[in-house]
Amino acid sequence: MMNIRPTSYTVIFAASQTGRDVMEVDSMMSQRIDQVRYALGKLGIPESDVHVDAVSMVPTYAFKLEEKKFSKRSTEIPVGFEMKKNIHILFRNSDIMDAIISEMAFADIYDMVKVDYNIDGIQTYYEELRKAALSVIATKEQTYKDVKMHIDVYSMADGFNCTYPMERYKSYTAYNSGSSYQSVSYAKENMNNLYVMNGKNNTVHVNGPTKDVMLQQFVVQTAEKNKTIFYDKMPYNQFDKVINADTEEPCIQLFYNLQVFYTMITEDAYQKNQEQLAINKKAQEENERLMRERKRGRRK
Repeated sequence: MMNIRPTSYTVIFAASQTGRDVMEVDSMMSQRIDQVRYALGKLGIPESDVHVDAVSMVPTYAFKLEEKKFSKRSTEIPVGFEMKKNIHILFRNSDIMDAIISEMAFADIYDMVKVDYNIDGIQTYYEELRKAALSVIATKEQTYKDVKMHIDVYSMADGFNCTYPMERYKSYTAYNSGSSYQSVSYAKENMNNLYVMNGKNNTVHVNGPTKDVMLQQFVVQTAEKNKTIFYDKMPYNQFDKVINADTEEPCIQLFYNLQVFYTMITEDAYQKNQEQLAINKKAQEENERLMRERKRGRRK
């Protein structure tokens, strides 16, 4: 496996604008986007790295209450328009991500849809992974040779894969829930009670002042727990070799799997087989020589 820092990032923000008519909506949206382009330029992001994707332009409706003499009726009527656009921003330095979010918020754009991690020249990294895997295979083969085993390859399979940081984020909720006051009181009052079970008719008799306690009913309302997410990288324990293992930020993780299948026998057995093959080959050559001599004798 190899951890690769992204060569660039693409963040997508969703912008929404409402107004009374199309001209008003388009004018207000254009002003906000122009403001964003100017602010991003101050951060070193050129206009060529900013793409605006028009998503939708739909009318908006509201209900108008009409009161008549004997009835009331609510009628849905158009009141304006809503425009939605996505803003794609390409940047190469992750340190300016906070500044981008601040500038977007200043333009009343708060919805950050996703962040894509880009990598250029991925084939070069795959070649490095392949060479590293072949080195691992060679080391394992040498281990078998050191213990006097002879191996022959009869099958082989390989494959590449990768995972991006957005695929490795998980949710996390941390809290400790204690016992309620009623539960503690119930436990204290029943510490000295005697419980007797009759196995014949499967009934339970409780000796002690528990009748009133057991009849109490109450509602338990739990507090809202704060949830967060964290980056959970692919663990290293399933790989023979990890390249760029020490990394402090979420990275693109590339994988290369190389499977080699062998026939394996001891070196002594292999040498005996080779000797037997040499004997068989020599005998076959002798038989072929005798056959050629007989054919020549018949022609004479």
